[in-house]
Amino acid sequence: MPRAKRITLPGHYHLVIAKSSSDSRLFYDATDFDYYLQILHQMVRDKLLLLYAFCLQESELRLVIKPRRLGLARIMQRIHCSHTMRINRKRSRSGHLFSGRFRSIIFAPEDLGNVVRSTHLWPVRTGLTRRAESYHYSSCSTYHSGMPWSDLLNMSEVLLQFGSNLPIAQKAFARFVESVALESDNFGVSEIFPGVGQSSTAIFNPETDIQEDIDPAFLISKKHLSLSSMAKRIGLLLNVNPNLLFGPSRRQDLVMARRLLATVAVMNAKKTVTEVAKFLARDKSQISRLVSQGMDLMDVDEPFRILLESVKGRVIALPTPLPLQHFAELKKNH
Repeated sequence: MPRAKRITLPGHYHLVIAKSSSDSRLFYDATDFDYYLQILHQMVRDKLLLLYAFCLQESELRLVIKPRRLGLARIMQRIHCSHTMRINRKRSRSGHLFSGRFRSIIFAPEDLGNVVRSTHLWPVRTGLTRRAESYHYSSCSTYHSGMPWSDLLNMSEVLLQFGSNLPIAQKAFARFVESVALESDNFGVSEIFPGVGQSSTAIFNPETDIQEDIDPAFLISKKHLSLSSMAKRIGLLLNVNPNLLFGPSRRQDLVMARRLLATVAVMNAKKTVTEVAKFLARDKSQISRLVSQGMDLMDVDEPFRILLESVKGRVIALPTPLPLQHFAELKKNH
């Protein structure tokens, strides 16, 4: 049976839940927790996501994030692949560290405070600590005192709901968290169907949903959406015959052309790895590797970034967010 289509939207709030496989843990000591937070920090610096809250436990984690330049699945793949590789090397193990794919719940802006609160209360409700702010690998203490991960978190959207003065807002939010500490564990929002959460007071509204965090420079023109037109454009930019992209040659300029095509197609033109692999007559693993290399080059190689922008060409307007009632139809069709 095909697995269910994940419902996510860039520029919207998501709660992410991930668990370890049965034969392993996600974190074994303080260095493992710190490394995972360093990966998140890099993702924030690269403007791939906004992080509102986190809580990391030995065998499970929860994140409250808003994807920006990439889709949620690609962001989490980068984070969890890097963490898995480190743990496997350190523990001399192989295979999957996480149990299946992560779970995600998309929710409305009105529920942000509730979801952050629930994330902070998770270690209290699982018996790890008596007070949420005393659990070290949670963002709760940062909301209380501004330390130690203030540069990692986007707290203002939450705290501004509790007061315009920071100390007053912090104290009010602390009382807000403590007020339901004795209740059973929940995510802060109810799933009205898998992958979509809604409280009794919040709905997705296409006129009010937040979209300003999406960088429009990472959307490609409709005129250049086809793989063949992108291949021709890259051929002109790199002075290579686009027909050679499908051949076996590993000439440096052709490898660069394929890397550029795969990166733009997957990241900006909404093509799947399977589509690109079929177009270039290559294995999906090869295309995934090319995309990963391209993503790494985007931030450190100026010529590659300039080429990427040239291939993308004119940007299009941001899509209108889908109202909540459309999610049911999305789920049904996929």
